Amino acid sequence: MTRLLATLSLLLAWAGVPRADEGVEPAAAAAPDKADKPAAPSVEALQKRIEALEKQTGTKTVTSAGLPGPVIRWSGQFQTDAYFWTQDAVSRAAVGDIPNGVAFRRARVAMNGDYGPTEFRIEGDMALAGRPSFLDVFVGIKNLPGVGQVRVGHFFEPFSLERYTANRFVTFLERGLPDQPFAPARNTGILARNTYANQRGTWAVGVFRTDSDVFGDDTGDNFQSAVTGRVTGLVYDEDAGTRYLHLGVAGSFRGTKGGTVRFRSQPEARLGATTPNVPFFVDTGDIAAGDYSLLGLEALLTEGSVSLQGEWIGTAVGTARDGNLLFQAWYTTVTWLVTGEHRPYRRDNGTYERTVPTRDFVRTDGGRTAFGPGAVELALRLSHLDLDSGSVRGGRLTDLTAGVNWYLNPYFRVSANYIHAFPGESNRKPNARGQSDALAMRVSFEF
Repeated sequence: MTRLLATLSLLLAWAGVPRADEGVEPAAAAAPDKADKPAAPSVEALQKRIEALEKQTGTKTVTSAGLPGPVIRWSGQFQTDAYFWTQDAVSRAAVGDIPNGVAFRRARVAMNGDYGPTEFRIEGDMALAGRPSFLDVFVGIKNLPGVGQVRVGHFFEPFSLERYTANRFVTFLERGLPDQPFAPARNTGILARNTYANQRGTWAVGVFRTDSDVFGDDTGDNFQSAVTGRVTGLVYDEDAGTRYLHLGVAGSFRGTKGGTVRFRSQPEARLGATTPNVPFFVDTGDIAAGDYSLLGLEALLTEGSVSLQGEWIGTAVGTARDGNLLFQAWYTTVTWLVTGEHRPYRRDNGTYERTVPTRDFVRTDGGRTAFGPGAVELALRLSHLDLDSGSVRGGRLTDLTAGVNWYLNPYFRVSANYIHAFPGESNRKPNARGQSDALAMRVSFEF
């Protein structure tokens, strides 16, 4: 893209075409005298000027031996959150006092690039536990016949629409209740993925360590590995990608770490990596088991500015005491882009993309500052998590989350969420553990 823009700029300048922000004087409207027109630059001259521009932007590297290096791109992200909680007496007695506060949820810098079909990414975060922590750190090869793409390193396992979608594109401040206890996050492993049917579907499968730490490390002598895969398809895709139906299924078979597994969850709220933080409302405690399995179903329907999204995740754990235990969670979300935009779809990995306002809040138009509404989105989500099975009484949790997002431009976003959490005791009496409410706000920028 840099090369293309530079080439067009040079050709337009040579042809005497004015830029959009340059007015055209009446006298300049006449054709110039051919004798005054400079000679067309040679292809070699254009190539040298393009390479000079590339070096100025820092997108192309050269090794000490003079060999062409990989193309390098930088990206970053920060999210600043503020939370304000209210609780009833039953909630305080059950989970303690939930702190208000402000925190950076994410603060990331990443370098990624490619050298021919080889790709790489190195990304760290200074706000998550570990400070700093590893995120995506991998190398891969693209365009392999019959396989597509292979990656080795530390990255997301292919499981769950909401988890596999980048956080910067997710609707709410936090993903739904199925995510934290069940959906695998980043782990160290090897992955193969590709598209099929003219990019109307995707598949991905990988082998990972079960529970890599924040630096991608995971040691132990037992199995402690996982096989995870996901398949998606577009049932239909019409009107230039503004109307589509996405369906997907994912599964994972996982060995446990140290012979135990534990599932627990906060409500759909986190206060960065601070201590104290939002407590866990439901918790199975340690369950003695050698392995467990995950099954996920997902759907996303977009009809212009309205989207309906939902997922269900079931977890089966084989135990000597209780036999097979089954835990489950689901969410359903409806969103409406009031200003008329739609949610773009990514065909290469079966997720959704960033929202792009039709008119940015502040923009430059013809050399003048102009204003627009940006993009405004309203959203509502209902989530439920059940950690009761057999003799394990981890509890149940239901969340109702309402949100509003204001996209000032494609990269700058202001969000507000209202979260109403009402857990039930393990004896399944509704509202037996009180009610908790949070008002959360976020300012974020990413590139």
